[in-house]
Amino acid sequence: MRTWLRKRQSAEEGFSLIEVLAAITILSIVSLAMTAFFIQAMSYAKGNQNKTVAVNLARNALFFVEKQSFDVFKNYFEKSGSSIVDPSSCEYDEANNIVISCKDASATADLFNDVPNLWVLLNPSVNGRDYQLTIEYDDKLLAENDKAEGLENYLIPIKVVTREKNANPGSRGSAEVGGYITDEKIR
Repeated sequence: MRTWLRKRQSAEEGFSLIEVLAAITILSIVSLAMTAFFIQAMSYAKGNQNKTVAVNLARNALFFVEKQSFDVFKNYFEKSGSSIVDPSSCEYDEANNIVISCKDASATADLFNDVPNLWVLLNPSVNGRDYQLTIEYDDKLLAENDKAEGLENYLIPIKVVTREKNANPGSRGSAEVGGYITDEKIR
């Protein structure tokens, strides 16, 4: 009758505490390894996104500059003695949309004032990040081409370099795109 008072025989059913703790430990180690994998994948995807933005900004700037006056850029590169159009050393007046002065040369300020929207193009802000673009004269592009004899009068080889303003120089948020400014006579 009194079945509840009888001693129960121990049965070996279920898991012991040590087995449960070992399973939880193994599961947590595996999940941490998987989490590290997903974190790495996310950072790689974010780096690719930044690289894509930088390439698109450089291509946009290249297309814009290719359509500008050949003579304005040719005069700038010949007279200024500089092979780089860099807005970092210039002061910009947003109220009047003009570049007031540049530390390196007045020719740079004149170029920014002669080419409308060049300052805005070289200092874009995308997704809350500020970028800075530079236009560099790239004489290697003509030197690499064997058929380039006489083309220097009609083509200005340039390279547009995009960098994030506060990023490391070797980060994935930088890009380079090369092209030519062509003379209006052959467009």
